[in-house]
Amino acid sequence: MRQAVILTAASLKTRYRNTVSGLVWVILNPLLIFGAQAFVFHNVLHINVANYPLFLLSGLLPWVFLVQSVEMGTGAFTQSGKLLKSFPVHPFVILSSQILDNLFNFLLSFTIILLPTALAFHFDWPRYLLVPLSIIPLFIFVISFVFLLATVQVFFWDTRFVMSFAMSVAFYMTPIIYPIEFIEEKYRWIISLNPFWQVLHPFQIAISGDLHLYSASLANSFLTAALMAGLAFINWGRSKNEFYFYI
Repeated sequence: MRQAVILTAASLKTRYRNTVSGLVWVILNPLLIFGAQAFVFHNVLHINVANYPLFLLSGLLPWVFLVQSVEMGTGAFTQSGKLLKSFPVHPFVILSSQILDNLFNFLLSFTIILLPTALAFHFDWPRYLLVPLSIIPLFIFVISFVFLLATVQVFFWDTRFVMSFAMSVAFYMTPIIYPIEFIEEKYRWIISLNPFWQVLHPFQIAISGDLHLYSASLANSFLTAALMAGLAFINWGRSKNEFYFYI
């Protein structure tokens, strides 16, 4: 873990050294996405949800973190092949440094965008205490999911392209721009099988939902993260003997 922290610190220093645009873009990118979608879905398509910008924010920014981590991390092992063969560093350390780097960007943009939005909609500030708790299973899920994808990418080089398309489809299949209540009850069991929604849902409840549902949602989120972590490391255990021959 110490190696991952050192690599993350180096990555952050390199990214933000002698530049303002890098830091601005970290905030501007999700802000533009959030602003455009909040306007279109609330004012043009008239999605009738109380405090819709807060609801959208609660699911969209964690989703951006997830998607950016997938895009950054899926090719991490193939891109770092020479490093992994030359130095005694575990592949998971290389991946962890990238996800931690992206986590820092997520926390920065999430805080800066959430504060003014919450002020505008008279946010119930004690809810803020639940947001850090919601981040834990999300981070475990993301790093495990990307570790699985990065390992598969070593053996199947089209994995990142398939996932780029799959994540685009998954965005509309996940209740982010619309609440799950918009889906007929007979179809909601399909959403319950969506692991992305399970790890995003605690954010939606903490920021704009019914707090009575938070404990159950958080438990499901941790369970989903644990299952993904188990799957990722089972796959690694089966692949590690041939891993270094393919990178």
